[in-house]
Amino acid sequence: MKTTLAKIAYGVGNLGQALFFNTVQTFLIFFYTDVVRLDPRLVGLAFAISYGVWNAINDPLIGVLSDRTRTRWGRRIPYIALGAPLTFLLFVLVWSPPLGGHPLTNPSHVGIFVYFAVIIALFDLAYTAVTVTYTAIFPEAFEDLKERTEVSIYRQVAAMIGTALGLAIMPVLVGTLSGRFGDLGGWTGAGVILGLVGGSAFGVSLLGSRERKEASAEEALPLIVAFKETLINRSFLAFVGANLMICYIWSWLSAMVPFFTKYVLKAEEGQTSLVFVGMFITSMACYPLWRKVALRLGSKRTLALAVTLFVVFMLPVLVVANLPQAFGMMLFVGAANSGITLVRDIVLSDVIDEDELRTGRRREGSYFGVTAWLILASG
Repeated sequence: MKTTLAKIAYGVGNLGQALFFNTVQTFLIFFYTDVVRLDPRLVGLAFAISYGVWNAINDPLIGVLSDRTRTRWGRRIPYIALGAPLTFLLFVLVWSPPLGGHPLTNPSHVGIFVYFAVIIALFDLAYTAVTVTYTAIFPEAFEDLKERTEVSIYRQVAAMIGTALGLAIMPVLVGTLSGRFGDLGGWTGAGVILGLVGGSAFGVSLLGSRERKEASAEEALPLIVAFKETLINRSFLAFVGANLMICYIWSWLSAMVPFFTKYVLKAEEGQTSLVFVGMFITSMACYPLWRKVALRLGSKRTLALAVTLFVVFMLPVLVVANLPQAFGMMLFVGAANSGITLVRDIVLSDVIDEDELRTGRRREGSYFGVTAWLILASG
């Protein structure tokens, strides 16, 4: 049994995960095309190969390797301890291309193209090493549904704070610092500040992380066998199917809202964030309620209920005609989304517990790594 402070400390790590992910996903391509002024075709090519294809490779690879790692500090913790400062450093370098303080005059500059491709690949490797192993600790460190739902609340609240920092604070920092250090210097400074926050969040998570000694003492499955055992697990494949549909809904919602706000609601583009505010409010407020539901119904039935309600609460999108109506709809959507985010990793944790009974080994890294890979491969 872990103390509440230790559980909160572990949950804080999700702030770093969400902050880095959302900042890169939202601003990276804009930065290299509009600020650095690299040819958009080169930006897209580098991003697709070094962040897309490479990401699909290193996710499952890091997961399986962490299952096979044996050190005096455990299987996952060394990856986080070493990877967090590297992630911070590489995150700063992502926003610091060697331009001498001025944007490109030659959009086809090969050197900056190579720099972008290499640095984003290295950043993604360090980020993956930290996030896959950080998430893999969750099922091992917190063993029953009561603990897992409690820690999941801390993780999801931290993720929402990290998302807000990545989406809302990044442009504020850039605008503030650019006045003093120039446009490029503003992005570098913002990268330093948010990188410190994200890296520190991973460091704090170590205060609440623990690994079972018996899991480290187990002989790991051979690499190919580990992949095969993961991919033929029927419970896991059922989870993957449900998870892919959830991710599709989230992606559709994120892509749809800006257009919906402008062309259906006839609102200003800047008001798009207001549509999401309602969702964030009820998501955070409803976590304690969904925890009670999960303890009563179990994780699988809770996930099914939350997804069903999410779809039902999205149906008014067919008749919503103004911003207040959209805000009200998203209050309900956020309430359902709260249940999804609370129990999604818990359902996968149950699959991992079942796999231990079948194989005699704890293989959290394999499952969380392959899950990330399948999501990327599908999208």
